[in-house]
Amino acid sequence: MELNRPHFKLILGSSSIARRKILTDMGYQFAVMSADIDEKSIRNEKPEELVLALAKAKAVVSKLQTNECEDEGEHRVLIAADTVCRFYFGLLN
Repeated sequence: MELNRPHFKLILGSSSIARRKILTDMGYQFAVMSADIDEKSIRNEKPEELVLALAKAKAVVSKLQTNECEDEGEHRVLIAADTVCRFYFGLLN
């Protein structure tokens, strides 16, 4: 498989092994820069809004980190994501 070599530096703003595997399996080369945020401090009743808020928080922190250590002339794409699982437990008769 030929590696996908974009004309920019790809940065994964996550320490997720699953997300790393997805990008690697797709043939991308990327840097990992996880955001050190307190996810428990970000709350929202709606799961779809919670994951968006968490992903945005991760992106902002990771973007600030990349701006501190990267060359300004280099094009970069930052990928930040979050996943929320909702479970229902009930009694079966």
